[in-house]
Amino acid sequence: MLMVRQYTETVYDCNTILAIPPRSSREQNMPMGYLDRLADLRTRRGFTQEQLAEKMDVAQATVQRWESGKREPKFEQLHALADILGVTAGELLEGDTAAPVGPRLYVKGEVAAGVWRQAVEQPADEWETFYGRADVTADIEHRFGLRVVGDSMDQIYPPGTIVECVSLFGRAEAAPGKRVVVIRTNDLGMCEATVKELVEREGELWLVPRSNNPAHAPFKLNGPDGDIVETRIAAVVVASVRPE
Repeated sequence: MLMVRQYTETVYDCNTILAIPPRSSREQNMPMGYLDRLADLRTRRGFTQEQLAEKMDVAQATVQRWESGKREPKFEQLHALADILGVTAGELLEGDTAAPVGPRLYVKGEVAAGVWRQAVEQPADEWETFYGRADVTADIEHRFGLRVVGDSMDQIYPPGTIVECVSLFGRAEAAPGKRVVVIRTNDLGMCEATVKELVEREGELWLVPRSNNPAHAPFKLNGPDGDIVETRIAAVVVASVRPE
């Protein structure tokens, strides 16, 4: 399997990126205590009631009733809720167990295919915050968020989605099948930051959009591409959230 590793010392400029536990079962009725935390946990994960309902394949009104304590989810729905919210079923069931929420991270820029600019990182005073995954072990300085702009990955990441990333400087492995942040630099020194899926085809690495727009086409990681002088993978996507 082909794999990309890039560990070099550099400074931020146009060519650099901003540097689930096993299920548990319980053969008994579910206590209602965890429902008191459901709305807070949903919000921390960046879901609206409608988005959570869609993931659970239920009506929004059902999620609303769960959160208000007017209805209990079926026992088999418990594991699905736990997976979506990034906790274990046991943690949902135990009223005195704090749900694990990852560290506060910063949205440091945008990934927008076809948008060329001098730098990919926004000024620090413009950074937004969000909560990252609790089970990622990379050092905090190598973790960050980017907001998806445009439709180059809209089958997976609709515009406005925040993708949580781990920089390759944080020893993230960019292996085929992963979604990655790609930095392309043209001969004018302008940069494009985009998200693509890394795919291996006949021994070569390709970067593939997952888009409903046919204008976005796959391209080789190391292949010639018009006025592009460098294409490199800067980070691996480990999660995504869709803020309200």
